[in-house]
Amino acid sequence: MKKFLPLFKIIACGLLCLIFIIIFACFPKKRNDRAMQESTFLNVWQIDSFEGGKGSRADYLQKIGANFSKKEKCYVNVTSISAESARVNLANGVTPDIISYGPTAFGFESYIENSKVWCHGSYCLLTIDTNADFSDVNKDNTVINEGKDNFIFAAALLCGLQGAQAEKPTGAYVKLIDGKYKYLLGTQRDVFRLKTREVGFAVKAISVFNDLYQNISITKEGKNKVYAEKFVNYALTEKDGLTKIGMLYEGAKLYDSEMSALEGVNYDYKLSSPINREKIEEINSAISANDINKLKNLLN
Repeated sequence: MKKFLPLFKIIACGLLCLIFIIIFACFPKKRNDRAMQESTFLNVWQIDSFEGGKGSRADYLQKIGANFSKKEKCYVNVTSISAESARVNLANGVTPDIISYGPTAFGFESYIENSKVWCHGSYCLLTIDTNADFSDVNKDNTVINEGKDNFIFAAALLCGLQGAQAEKPTGAYVKLIDGKYKYLLGTQRDVFRLKTREVGFAVKAISVFNDLYQNISITKEGKNKVYAEKFVNYALTEKDGLTKIGMLYEGAKLYDSEMSALEGVNYDYKLSSPINREKIEEINSAISANDINKLKNLLN
């Protein structure tokens, strides 16, 4: 029996070592799983109601969410979603904690609260004639980037360019480059399109009207309002990073490039707060009728 004792001790020590290895290998995982269970998850919907500057606004918010997660016991998931899909989901009882949207993304009015602007764009006139002073702009020498879900035709009406030829976003700037038009009525997105093409150009902000605002709101039915409010406030402090997506922030100087021409603009009329479908239809009706007085009254 004594001759088997050393062998038994070796086997016993080996088993104890194996048990300790298993325990220590599993413990961190269990601890992390418990931390995940104790953490809060925020669901954010990003709705692109108009063209941005460059890159993805959803990716930008996700990166902000990753930094926020390091400060708070909270994980953020950002989903890019269309306005129509958002309306369908909300009607079916699927509600996120936060929605980021433009003022024309109607149908959310009864679901959201505390609307704040976390970035914005601007309408502008562009030309590849770097000697131009914009004094000869008219409907015949200007092409309009018709955009998507924004009121660029309100901007056109208010600055006397009603009746100008309108084109799809990429088609508009190509016609400008090809020399078919001297001017382009577009947005900050067109500034970056021209910069990508490495052509010289001049830009002038349209100060008469703007509706290119990206709002952010917590939802009334969201389950994590405290963390949602913290995230919204945190996102508003990250304005210096907006150059990465080519957007603007009211009251902040972010650019030394051509985009600087779009900073610090005081708009005569602006539409930043969310509006309902009925008002959208009224505005479109005034634009179609070239009724500038009715349009101004609707924008007041």
